[in-house]
Amino acid sequence: MEPLVVIFGSTGTGKSDLAVELATQFNGEVINADAMQMYEGLPVITNQMSPEEQRGVPHHLIGNIGLREHPWTVLEFRREASRIISEIRGRGRLPIVVGGSAYYIDGLLFDDRLVKDELPAEIDPVPREELLTKFPILFEPADVMLKKLHEVDPAMANKWHPKDTRKIRNSLQIYLTTGRRASDIYAEQQSRKASRATGESPNTRTPWNVLLFWLYARRDPLNERLDARVDKMLSRGLLDEISGVYDDYRTRLASGESVDRARGIVQSIGFWQFEPYLRAIKDETPEDGPALAKLRAAGVEDTKTATRRYAKYQVRWLTMKTLASLRDEKLLDRLFLLDATDVGVWHDEVARKGVELTRAFVAGEQLSQPVDVSETAREVLTSTVERSSHQETPCNKTCDLCDKTFVTEKEWQKHLKSNRHQKSARYAKRPALVSYDARRTAVVSTKPELPAQSNVTLDDPRAAKEAT
Repeated sequence: MEPLVVIFGSTGTGKSDLAVELATQFNGEVINADAMQMYEGLPVITNQMSPEEQRGVPHHLIGNIGLREHPWTVLEFRREASRIISEIRGRGRLPIVVGGSAYYIDGLLFDDRLVKDELPAEIDPVPREELLTKFPILFEPADVMLKKLHEVDPAMANKWHPKDTRKIRNSLQIYLTTGRRASDIYAEQQSRKASRATGESPNTRTPWNVLLFWLYARRDPLNERLDARVDKMLSRGLLDEISGVYDDYRTRLASGESVDRARGIVQSIGFWQFEPYLRAIKDETPEDGPALAKLRAAGVEDTKTATRRYAKYQVRWLTMKTLASLRDEKLLDRLFLLDATDVGVWHDEVARKGVELTRAFVAGEQLSQPVDVSETAREVLTSTVERSSHQETPCNKTCDLCDKTFVTEKEWQKHLKSNRHQKSARYAKRPALVSYDARRTAVVSTKPELPAQSNVTLDDPRAAKEAT
């Protein structure tokens, strides 16, 4: 069992800084597990460490793919990262994996990667051109693919939201390329996990002896830090990099190339947020000064909002997926939460404690209990481990009022209590409004009929009153 240190957590908590600190202390090398940092020539937009910040520590899988390439699949990352880990160990050094793309880390650590999130490890990636030729339905709209998936694998089709194109496509691709239903592969994986948990089969999860650090920060202080980081990135040339990506994007579209907006570098935070501003300054008839300033300010604010939202998403993934897998594999005693909330005490709470735990780990000493690291660790680990153990009840319910479909009972109940649904329900209960012409016709029709020989008309108010 060879030692492997893994560092994960939300953006802005100092994961890379801790990795470099541990590498300098324990003769280590760093392996990047952040999908966006794999793109070459974009150090600002992907928030890469500068050579000075790397402090001479070898870093792998940074800037290793081209601008127009898609991010690696989990399988591609796993294969290359495993190879690099073996090479680092061959040099007698400590491999340290660090990054915010938790699906990469999960794919590296756990053999039975659930097919509901990505293609399973046993499914070899197929080039896009080959898929397009052999299975053009995989490039149809989500509703077309979902209809086919209902025919070949209804159990898997019922798991997905009708608009979740990526997951629908993955499940259908598994069936089309292997002839096996994704739901069957998923069931086999669950069975193997259950067998390992009961001791009926050996644990073949990983050849490494792992030490895991979760860098955690409370939301409000972290959000302030993330806002300040966006401002710093702007001063370092963020807009210049985004402008270059935007130019390449428009060139590809102009040449007739189909660009997947849900994959690749265009997913990076900042690109779509600044698109209206970039479009304005690059048009032949650009906006005036005040209008451009307004678009730029909106791009800054939208980028900060997207960054904060992404940090929240990362924590949710770790809580509901990574921790659940660690619990199933009985590895929670190797997960240490380090409190990165206060930058002023980051060295003591994160670096110093991380170094001490790593020293005991590589020396083969008994590690302390994760909940004893700090009060924050005790509070967060206790609550999140409990929360991750709750299995969400699947369902497939559609709200006709809001035109939304939900695939878990928890999401459905949350929607029913939401302000949007409550407002729609109240509006639906209102009596139908009658048009002015229809109302006028109805009122006039209630007037009594006048005698046939009468010369009185309803145009005369006094005569009308007498007639009534």
